[in-house]
Amino acid sequence: MTGNSEGRWEVQITMRIHRTGALLGALFVALLTVTACGSPRAGSGEGKAPDRPTPWTTPKGPGGYGGLLLGARWRVDWVTVDGRNIDAPPNAGAWVEFGYDNTAVGDYGCAPFKTSATVTATTLTVGAQTPGATPDDACMAKDRAFEQRMRKILTDGPLAVAERVDDLSMTLKNQRGDYVALQMLWPQGLFEAPWQLQYLIGGDATIDMTAGKEVYFVFHRDGTVTGKAGCNAFKGRAAFAGEHVTLYPLTRTAHRACSRKIMSEEGGLLGQHPRTFSIKASRGIEFVDETHGLNYFGYHFVRLTGTPPRPGA
Repeated sequence: MTGNSEGRWEVQITMRIHRTGALLGALFVALLTVTACGSPRAGSGEGKAPDRPTPWTTPKGPGGYGGLLLGARWRVDWVTVDGRNIDAPPNAGAWVEFGYDNTAVGDYGCAPFKTSATVTATTLTVGAQTPGATPDDACMAKDRAFEQRMRKILTDGPLAVAERVDDLSMTLKNQRGDYVALQMLWPQGLFEAPWQLQYLIGGDATIDMTAGKEVYFVFHRDGTVTGKAGCNAFKGRAAFAGEHVTLYPLTRTAHRACSRKIMSEEGGLLGQHPRTFSIKASRGIEFVDETHGLNYFGYHFVRLTGTPPRPGA
């Protein structure tokens, strides 16, 4: 394509099939095919390429299991009160995030909260000033009941912190023997760290990114997203809310040429409509969208070690 003529880049992908019969190539092509105008030209660009992202390092904090709590966001799966397990209601959206600044923010499922929180290697103490839902709130009775139990366990004295299964699952136990079971929603360092888009997921298949570590995202707490899509740097927006994130279309900040395959994959990443994903921690993070024709579509990110090449280098 040259000048102002229009043409179509089609994504050329190599699929690695996890289970026999998961032949989703045609769906992926339809999903990731975009129309591009103009020809990327080496050396041309709009604006200055961003500086290299700084590799994320864990802020100073306590060791032990308590240290694993900090900086991550956790979903509340169930509580145990007087020896009785009570699962969180479906779609309750109860979660908590412990900050390195001795604060905790979260949502009981009916009402958000913010309070003080002191974390040591083995204990957690949450401040008592954590207002919950009122009877007038538009919240189902069973959700309010679960909220009351969760709030009481969290705020009634110090809790012991213990690993339950692995680094993604933790339990908190008060002095009466009541428990809160936590499942990681997103890991430490989600914000301000470079995350490599390792592969796309669709149903039972994955698609490795041809450009490898040249494809990475940096999510910022102010809602901006920067990174590189394989050949060109980009910018955009991402809105995080509870267990979900909405990604908005990404815009190139330069127009440089790479191989046709990389440019096709790049066009597919940048040409997406706004999508809302659920967030899953799984040896990295996954953004999962189940609403656009595939039974399972998403992105799998791993934290990028070292400093990525400067975009366009």
